[in-house]
Formats: sequence, C-alpha cells, structure tokens
Amino acid sequence: MDVETTGLDPERDRIIEIFMLALSKSGEVAQYETLINPERPLLPEIVELTGLTDADLKDAPLEAAVAPEIREFIGLGTPVAHNLSFDLRFVNAMFRRNNLLELGEGGLDTLAISRALFPKLAIYPGGGGSHRLSNLMYHFRLDGAYANAHRAREDVLLLVEVFRHLQDYAAGRGSLSYPEPLIYGCPTCGSVMYVNREDGRDVLVCKNQPSCQVKLVV
Repeated sequence: MDVETTGLDPERDRIIEIFMLALSKSGEVAQYETLINPERPLLPEIVELTGLTDADLKDAPLEAAVAPEIREFIGLGTPVAHNLSFDLRFVNAMFRRNNLLELGEGGLDTLAISRALFPKLAIYPGGGGSHRLSNLMYHFRLDGAYANAHRAREDVLLLVEVFRHLQDYAAGRGSLSYPEPLIYGCPTCGSVMYVNREDGRDVLVCKNQPSCQVKLVV
C-alpha cells in the first residue's frame, strides 16, 4: 500500500490518495485506488511532491465515503509498505475518525528490510537518500521500467518489484552482486558513500567529505 497526504501529522492532516494491491493465497491479484478530497487546500510543497492539485481533488469522494471500502479491502491481510509505520498511522487515524476497526502494528516494511540487508546503502544519483524507495529502484536497476514519480500507484508497483528483489537477495537468489563498500559504507570511516559517474565509470565517494577522501571505482 501507499498513501499520499496533505502533510506529516496523521491527526491533523489527511490522506489524499491511496493505492493498494492484494495478493491472495491462490495467486489472484486485486487492487484498490482512489483520490480523496481532504476538504482543505494543498500546500505548495505537497503539490510539488505529488503532482496533485486542488482541482484534481475537488470532485474526489470524501474520506467518510471511502474509509469503509478501504477497511473492507484490507480485511485480515498483511500490510506491506515502504516506511510502513507512516502509512499505518494515517490509515488508522482515518479508521478512528470513521468508527472502523484499526489495523494492528504488524506487517512487512521494506524500509526496515533494506536497512537490515544493506546497512549503509550507497546513494545513487537521483536516489534521494540511502534507503528511500527511489534509491532502491536504482540499486536494483529498475529505473528503466519505473518512472521516479511520487504517486501512490507508481510507488506501489515499484514497491512490489523492490520487495521481490529484497526477498531474492536475502535468500541468496539475487542475480546482482555488490562490492562491500556499496552496502556497508566507507572502508575507512564507515560513512555512507555516493555513487558518482566519472569518465564513464561508477565511482564510490565517501559522504564524509572533505575529512575523508576515499574514492573507489566499482
């Protein structure tokens, strides 16, 4: 699942978009997607981040109309998200306002899985940060298939692929291999490294510059 919101406070702010994919034990796939009218204007930074505008949300259903549908779609399923606690806080706040059963704290968080598997994952150009979903997109070489757009649907589709790659890597089935500094940080000071492109080569540069001048060709 993935939600886009009017801000960071689940009590004060509201969900403006949600997209969910459900995979049954039989292998059937279902999806749920909706915009939600937050009944308030969007801040400029939210418009820039999501690409959504007040005009996009003007005729969208209100929270009270879709909250029961969202709760029914989730049912007893196990939530999967990147930074799961963020999504759960917003979804549960919505359920509380509409007198619906909240979700528990369980689920699968690809952010936590990434941190466990790649303690200090290098930051790729355009990745934004070590364990961001966009950075994992570059790490698993998925950028050719997925646009780096911050919308709920695109993020969930990317999340599915990232989750599969994390599972494969954890099980030793991954087709890609990585030099240790790329996933464990600078061999000298332990800081996360940047992936730079220099003279047609990928070069790892320590984030702790200028005090650490380590550069490694990978």
